[in-house]
Amino acid sequence: MNGRSSKHYQVLGVAPEASMAEIRRAYLMAARTAHPDLHHDSESSRRAAEDRMRRINEAWAVLGDPDERAAYDRQRLRAAAPQPTPRHHRSRHSGDAFRPFDDGPDEAFDDADDRPITDSALPRWLTVAPAVLLLGGLSSILFGAILGTGQVIGLGVVSIVVAGVLLLVAAPIVALGRAARGERRTGA
Repeated sequence: MNGRSSKHYQVLGVAPEASMAEIRRAYLMAARTAHPDLHHDSESSRRAAEDRMRRINEAWAVLGDPDERAAYDRQRLRAAAPQPTPRHHRSRHSGDAFRPFDDGPDEAFDDADDRPITDSALPRWLTVAPAVLLLGGLSSILFGAILGTGQVIGLGVVSIVVAGVLLLVAAPIVALGRAARGERRTGA
């Protein structure tokens, strides 16, 4: 491993396999000994203590948060892994067929981003109509029950069924149709 790949672990003096409790203990101990208020001997010793405390706090900000630590560990392990060397020669052997070369992680890619890749947004009326029909149907059933009229209750039930058909049947069909049209247009 290079010096940068385990920097935060080195600052706190713990192994990368350390538990969260061990990391917390190491942070508290390091913070107690390096706090600038304890180093008022000279200006240079105080500045050195402030710098050390800054590094300790940076390490704790990463290693003290489980999500940040996991991301840091992935980055650290990726940096420590040997990088494949690209092939620059042609070979006629079938075992040396093309193998794609990955030049590293794509930092712009976000696994949590669940926005659609294609432009298959539903028309506005198809996103609003089911909600309006559902609310109208529920209110019709409520008013029909209060007024005691079966026709108003029946209208509410029909409205809810139409909302369900629009939401569960029509919307996916329209979305798939728009996505297919978009793919044909772009040639994907």
